[in-house]
Amino acid sequence: MNAPKIQLACGVLFATSIVLSTVHPWGNPRSGIQPNAQILQGSNAPEDVRHVLEKKCGNCHSESTYYPIYSRFAPVSWMVERDVHDGRNALDMTRWQYYTGDSRVDLLTRIGSEARSGGMPLKQYLVLHPQNRLTSQEQELIYNWAKAERKRIRQQLSVDPNKPALS
Repeated sequence: MNAPKIQLACGVLFATSIVLSTVHPWGNPRSGIQPNAQILQGSNAPEDVRHVLEKKCGNCHSESTYYPIYSRFAPVSWMVERDVHDGRNALDMTRWQYYTGDSRVDLLTRIGSEARSGGMPLKQYLVLHPQNRLTSQEQELIYNWAKAERKRIRQQLSVDPNKPALS
């Protein structure tokens, strides 16, 4: 192939990527971005726990997702949007106050389990964001908080089981 054909092919691929970036197979998670949204409203999360969760988990599990430049071009944009969509469906920490007490208990169980086992953040996320790997101290911090918060909520639920959401 000669240079003009290679340049044309690269130009067509780039233009196609930009056009395809306007397609959002999982919906557009960027439409709900709230950069300063507070996480875990209504929980008893200490500031150090909030900080770790915001910094290391907030990109996928909150509405304050940061989208780097590479996430604007298809097909990478689709992979990022799918991960954010799946992450928010599993747990959206900016919507914590809307979860029921039972849902919070279930989510805290999963948070503690994932933190302790190292299952989160996802491996494909850590390839580009190695600084977001949880340290053993951060894993233990999140696990201990999730366990204590789950216990607190269960005690509240035993007092008033009909309360739809906890404060």
